[in-house]
Amino acid sequence: MTSSIVANALGLIFGILSLGCACSLARYPSRPLVGVALGTALGLVLINLSAAIIAFLSYVVPFGQIDFWLASFITRLFGIEL
Repeated sequence: MTSSIVANALGLIFGILSLGCACSLARYPSRPLVGVALGTALGLVLINLSAAIIAFLSYVVPFGQIDFWLASFITRLFGIEL
C-alpha cells in the first residue's frame, strides 16, 4: 500500500489537532493523574478516529489524482519543465 502526499498531510494535520485537544484536556482536572489519563485516552481515540477518516477518504477520494493535480500546479507555478 502506497501513501500519497495528501494522505500524509491530512495525517499530520489530524495528529496535531488531536495532540492539541489532548493537551488542553489534560490541563483542566484538579489532580494530575486524572488529567494525564484523560489526555491520553482522548489522544488515542482522536488519533484512531483520524486514521479511520483518512482511510475512508482515501477510499472515496482519489488521492493519487489530487497528488497529480498538485504536482502539475506546482510545476506550472514555478515554470519547471519535466
